[in-house]
Amino acid sequence: MEKAIMELLSEEIKKEIRDISELQVGSEEKSKAIEDLAKLYKMRIDETENQRDKNRLAEQVKDRYFKFGVDAAGIILPMIFYAVWLNKGFKFEETGTFTSTTFRGLFSRFRPTNKI
Repeated sequence: MEKAIMELLSEEIKKEIRDISELQVGSEEKSKAIEDLAKLYKMRIDETENQRDKNRLAEQVKDRYFKFGVDAAGIILPMIFYAVWLNKGFKFEETGTFTSTTFRGLFSRFRPTNKI
């Protein structure tokens, strides 16, 4: 719809320019036509600015969603990793021993403790 408005304004501006060239220099009609042309041109500038602002707003919304997704991934992915790692570590209850030397070293650092 905005494109149709811009096209209509452009066509009307072209028409006004053609009409102005046919009017007599210094006449009241020519002055009024020039004022009308200036108003139309200002309307076209305002419409262009409105379209630019609308595009900027759409880009800001996309940026916010992307930033939210990255922030959520920054929270959720470490939690998933920790849950998987902890589940694998609790396999020791089946055999009573840690089977991985890596997990043996790390388990003491991640073990929940009650500090009051």
